[in-house]
Amino acid sequence: MTVTVDPSLRVVEAHLASPRFRVGEAGGRWRVLATDWPNVTIKVAAAPHEGSPDGFAIRFELSGYPDQAPTGTIWDVEADTPLAADKRPKGVRAAQLFRSDWESGLAMYAPFDRVGLRTHTEWASQYPMTMWTPTRDLVFVLTEIFETLNADDYLGA
Repeated sequence: MTVTVDPSLRVVEAHLASPRFRVGEAGGRWRVLATDWPNVTIKVAAAPHEGSPDGFAIRFELSGYPDQAPTGTIWDVEADTPLAADKRPKGVRAAQLFRSDWESGLAMYAPFDRVGLRTHTEWASQYPMTMWTPTRDLVFVLTEIFETLNADDYLGA
């Protein structure tokens, strides 16, 4: 019997094993917490703030990757649900990226998120530097999230 492996899974595995991903992992920027295909949960480090976690888990849904952009939500690993609104990152950029009042908080409000691109078709021309294209990889998205969680305007959770 031949077992067929989803080609998207093969691409994701290659991207997670890439030197670009490994450098971020070795530098403490992110680490894989769980894989339950087509979902991959990755913890992204956040700037230290008293009473706030040292990072946040993002649960990515990666079917159709990389032809389709990833989509993801900030995740409560212990409860195995999207993170409650009152526990989400604060600050201008972080609050916008992880909005709980848009799409029920189940997608990132960004031009590199599949749901965002589908609902905001104008983003393709407005944000070409941060828009998802199939030539990008998960490290691109993780870098955008890391920079948001470590920006000067990040205020913790």
